[in-house]
Amino acid sequence: MAGRREYYVEGLSVSRAVEKLAGLGVPVLSARRDGKKGLYLQVDAKHHKKAFAILRGSCYNVKRTDRRGLSRFAVFLKKQAGLIAGALLFFAAAAFLQSRVLAVRVTGSGAYLGAQVEEILARGGVKRFSAPPAEYAPLRAAVLALPRVSFCSFRKEGGVLTVDVEVSEEPVPLKKELLVPATGTVEELTVIRGTPLVSVGEEVRKGETAVAGYLLIGGERREAVVIAQIKVKYPFSAEYAGDEGAALAQAALDFGEIDGVQTTKTESGYLVAGTAHAAAAVNLG
Repeated sequence: MAGRREYYVEGLSVSRAVEKLAGLGVPVLSARRDGKKGLYLQVDAKHHKKAFAILRGSCYNVKRTDRRGLSRFAVFLKKQAGLIAGALLFFAAAAFLQSRVLAVRVTGSGAYLGAQVEEILARGGVKRFSAPPAEYAPLRAAVLALPRVSFCSFRKEGGVLTVDVEVSEEPVPLKKELLVPATGTVEELTVIRGTPLVSVGEEVRKGETAVAGYLLIGGERREAVVIAQIKVKYPFSAEYAGDEGAALAQAALDFGEIDGVQTTKTESGYLVAGTAHAAAAVNLG
């Protein structure tokens, strides 16, 4: 005990030990009887030598006991050895498991590739209860080699290894030719790349090739990606039931861009006629 000493005093008239010490200039900080002949008492540490000499000189049996706290603690540890060992084992196991890979979680837009990612990790020695990889770079490279994968990162929290995988959108295949969208007259034609097979003002049929996927260079034909657009105009007429407004609205839905529209009342509704414009483009985004 810091700043004080404790003694166990035993003998006849042991209660007078407190008075004797106090009378000789050693104040007693606390005293506690132990049976008829025993007494525990505490004095200030600076007086402990004087107190010990006074008590021994008064024919008391004196024993210093201020270390008994440590002894009791040792006894406590001995009694609770099983519990303490179990607790230490638990914390050791918890620390060990925290350092292991207990589960793999694949997140992001590429989460559907979870099975492939786990297979890559397994080939790299990362399995359940294994240590996390020392180097993530080889695993990241393998994941990035999967179809459409554009990003990959690893993060370990506790026993969970999270692999974030992002994929890019499926590329739209480039069309090799531009086809005529409707039977009529070519109204507009823009060719950035490719070879035009029709011209503005020419009569064309739906499905014909308007721009082919090749270039003529020095008389030599070379394959090329078509980048072009076309607009064809053609006459239309269609009869619709209901009032005139409903007929015009339905004609716009059916034929898209229309102009020069005329309506004629019929027995069942209205006949709508005019010019429609059909457009098509390839590889212009």
